Amino acid sequence: MHELSLVKSLLSQVRSIVVDNKSESAEEVVVEIGPLSGVEVELVRSAFNQLSSELNQSGTTLTIHEVPLVVRCLDCGCESEVRGFVFRCQHCSSGRVQVIRGDEFRLVSVTLTESPVNA
Repeated sequence: MHELSLVKSLLSQVRSIVVDNKSESAEEVVVEIGPLSGVEVELVRSAFNQLSSELNQSGTTLTIHEVPLVVRCLDCGCESEVRGFVFRCQHCSSGRVQVIRGDEFRLVSVTLTESPVNA
């Protein structure tokens, strides 16, 4: 389960953001996960719950936005969502497409809690 190492890295990044901003903690972490990321959403949730407790970040909420798989047609230039992993343009049916979204596991935002000194 490589999600554990990914979430550990994510929480390390969040901790750095908290320290760099002289904040008390993170309230919410928002990530995007696409279907081609190779990451299982439920395993990320489970790893986050486990590791955030172990790393004293148990008050942090994880919000996951599952992003669709989107391709750009190399023939007509249109963008379309891929359904059922059928990589064809929805407009001209060309199979010459390039993935432009849906392969990411990305930190989108971190909402910080103000420390009493900064409040």
